[in-house]
Amino acid sequence: MTQTAYQPEERERQRRLLYDQAIKLALESKWEEAVDANQRLLVLAPRDLSTLNRLGKALSEVGRYSEARQAYSEALEIDPTNNIARKNIDRLSQLDESDATNRGKHERIDPRLFIEETGKTGFTNLIDLAPRAIRARLTAGDQVYLEREGVALYVRNANGDRIGRIEPRLASRLIKFMDSGNQYAAGITELGDKEVRVIIRETFQHPDMFGKVSFPAKGGETVRGYTRDSLIHYGADEGDEDEDEDEDGEEEAAEPEFEEPEFREPEE
Repeated sequence: MTQTAYQPEERERQRRLLYDQAIKLALESKWEEAVDANQRLLVLAPRDLSTLNRLGKALSEVGRYSEARQAYSEALEIDPTNNIARKNIDRLSQLDESDATNRGKHERIDPRLFIEETGKTGFTNLIDLAPRAIRARLTAGDQVYLEREGVALYVRNANGDRIGRIEPRLASRLIKFMDSGNQYAAGITELGDKEVRVIIRETFQHPDMFGKVSFPAKGGETVRGYTRDSLIHYGADEGDEDEDEDEDGEEEAAEPEFEEPEFREPEE
């Protein structure tokens, strides 16, 4: 093999190794290492849209907000229609480096909690949202917690800040199941300017509740609510993900996206 032929092949091999490493580090929430991996990847593939978005995500996770905004701005220069970059620039415009300390604790979702299981997992949009200043410090993949107050079911983060409230009908059902001994875990799947979407999963079913479904769908069929790997990918908080292209212009498989079936209760 000639050196001329070898060099492009070696470059592509290195790029793919770094690409896989960057995804793995994001899944493991190793954000400092993810910053380094994505920066090295940009040396091999400058102005790569997905890499810039991943870098922006990693930088924002470690509180380097001005650098994160720069990464997302470069992504927008490449593709002015890119929703990931645009939404994150809007979010980061509310923050500066001093907010990195204020963000405090945030716990990432254990992806094993959200493997597809019919009737045990559902999605819902929160109501009565917290002020934007609080929501700006959140990211998709953050674990959140259900907090009952009378007939209301609130969602709070690891710092105890209330993010929003579960809509009444679903809250009533979940409270009834929780009072009967069921346990649930929750996490943020999507953030928007006026939207916070969460996934809720039944993690323990009390024996007295055997055969009773936490998340039924309209008509009696259960919701097949589930999430794929992108729940904790770098771009999960934006919804849409871009497809990578290799240096020959061939598309790599797009990173997985959420399946987001809408929660429905049976009609009374």
